[in-house]
Amino acid sequence: MRTSLFARRRGALLALFLVLALLIAPLAALPTRAATLKIVATTSIVADLVKNVVGQNAEIITLVPADSDAHTFEPSPADSAALAEAALIFEIGLGFEEWLDDLYEASGSQAKRIALASGIQPLATNTMLRLLVSDHETAATKLIDLDNGKVIAHYAVDAPTYPYTSPSGRFGVKIQTNANLITAVDSGIALEDHGDHMHAYKRDAKLTDFKAQGSTPIHYVAHVGQIAIFNDGNGEAMLLTERNFESAEAEMLTFKTARGHHGVAVPLGDRIVVSVPDTQNADYALPLGIEVRDMQDNIVASFPDQCPGLHGEASSGAFVAFGCTDRVLVLERNGNAFSVKSLRYAPETPSGTRVGTVVGHEKQNFLIGNFGQTGLVRIDPIAETLTPITLPMRYSAFRLDAETGEKIIVVTADGNLHRVDAISGEIEASVEAVTPFVFRNRVPRPGLAVVRHFAYVTDPASGEVVEVDIEAMVVTRRFVTEGKPVRLAVLGVLEMEEEDHDHAEGDHDHDHEHGMFDPHIWTDVANAQVMVRTIRDALVAADAENAAAYRNAATAYLAELGALDRFVREQIGQIPEANRVLVTPHNAFAYFAERYGFKTVSPLGVTTSEIDPAAGALAELIEELKAMGVKAVFPDNTSNPRLMELIASETGATLGKALIADALTAEGETATYIGKVRHNVAAIVEALK
Repeated sequence: MRTSLFARRRGALLALFLVLALLIAPLAALPTRAATLKIVATTSIVADLVKNVVGQNAEIITLVPADSDAHTFEPSPADSAALAEAALIFEIGLGFEEWLDDLYEASGSQAKRIALASGIQPLATNTMLRLLVSDHETAATKLIDLDNGKVIAHYAVDAPTYPYTSPSGRFGVKIQTNANLITAVDSGIALEDHGDHMHAYKRDAKLTDFKAQGSTPIHYVAHVGQIAIFNDGNGEAMLLTERNFESAEAEMLTFKTARGHHGVAVPLGDRIVVSVPDTQNADYALPLGIEVRDMQDNIVASFPDQCPGLHGEASSGAFVAFGCTDRVLVLERNGNAFSVKSLRYAPETPSGTRVGTVVGHEKQNFLIGNFGQTGLVRIDPIAETLTPITLPMRYSAFRLDAETGEKIIVVTADGNLHRVDAISGEIEASVEAVTPFVFRNRVPRPGLAVVRHFAYVTDPASGEVVEVDIEAMVVTRRFVTEGKPVRLAVLGVLEMEEEDHDHAEGDHDHDHEHGMFDPHIWTDVANAQVMVRTIRDALVAADAENAAAYRNAATAYLAELGALDRFVREQIGQIPEANRVLVTPHNAFAYFAERYGFKTVSPLGVTTSEIDPAAGALAELIEELKAMGVKAVFPDNTSNPRLMELIASETGATLGKALIADALTAEGETATYIGKVRHNVAAIVEALK
């Protein structure tokens, strides 16, 4: 591949800069007497989000200034000095700031780097997925390749199996409770680090050498890259990571409770939550409360009697919710401190109605629990409320949608799959998915898994796994497994697709390549909320003295962002669906499009370039836009408008106002994130409605 003049010039400047940085870094690293927290933000957008949380408690330096393009940014020795003095560095991640690694190393900085994309599911294409499906009996578990819908492997088991997904998605964990055995399957799909980028590869799946003997192992929880498996028989919790599936030498920790019981453990990184059994009544199987332990098995917080009949848990942000006989217990972590809230059921709650299963989503502040045979409940740890949701009949399984967590996907006894709005509780759409079923002992019922905008439902009666597009609410495929499939887990990773208008190799060079994931996460306001929570947590951990101020500021700003998200939806509602095509120079708005219902078209793909697309590719794009009847095209504030002016002229489309893409402006309304979003929405609505 040819190296552009710009890239060669950039390399020479970077080499010179590194020499100067090595001379300056020791001086910059000298201790300072300043009391305020020193923070570096990579871009103006990141800086604005940080400012809204940090207030006056820190000094913030922005590397890529307003009105500048992060793709072509050239760091200076002064930037190196800023990194050397910083306590925290906030960045986007996902390869957006490709220059940052070299800058950080050259500066000698000891600052903690916080990648704001770490808590967000990135958008990618060329999804490579496989399903691990277990049978109601002891038939072999099966692995289905979703590229072709075929069963590609059978794995013998010793007992009915509960399959689970490992934190990265690479491994399937098979818990064979009645055989006291835990094994793992390598899906064959994983990410490989190529130094300057990550690459997804697909190989043959295989059963790993990992085997762990338990005592009635049953409850599996994956969180923060760790896995906890609770053994009911002896009350022990196993704590492991994916390294255990790769190496027999990897350490596995064990945490013991007072006796065997039907319990649970939740990993929290440097802490673990374990259930507390009833020590007075050996016949009572369920726990009565929880304890928080450190990695040396020391109790650091104890709530032994605050969750009678504990069963079911899920996490959401800093909260972990547990279902109890008379309440939902919410555990909150603030640094190394832990506290609980008891959200009690309403007095009119029918006897026996309780939460026993809980699901959560990283983008939402609420969780969803079961609540009686025909109901669910929305659990809000911040508002401290429990809001019942009524369903038309009994159900076998429910999940939150994988992309936003705003919708509940539920399978009811009539065989229908429903999409339910998690806030209003209203059923938005339904589709006949599987054979109707009954609730009787030893009669298998459908299982459910969700990934991206698909749901996968097992149909024990027909011996199939059914794929449903939960946006269109249509059955897209049925995979025959034979037997009686009941439970399933989704395995695999995501890989970037080539853009609709990628250029042939050799047409021209891109000066900046993001890699397989789209880093423009901030265009989705819900993602901005996740970023703010990540900022808040990092500031609280770094500066406990001002923790209350950070939390209060974050809470207020999150409320503003929530109002902004509602504003965007209301405004977008003015645009006919047929007009919702967003044509921009580079595809910086995929997350915006995903959330608010647009199709995106960009001649430069997900990156920016000084060189226009090849003439043939551009002509093809123009013809496609004409055929689509695109109403408007939009330049952006960090790209040369000439390309979009040409496309507008050739297609007859309106040239819309410039959108604010990868950087804020230095002045005016668009100098803030909220102002930027409002400006973009107004420009889009004006041109497309």
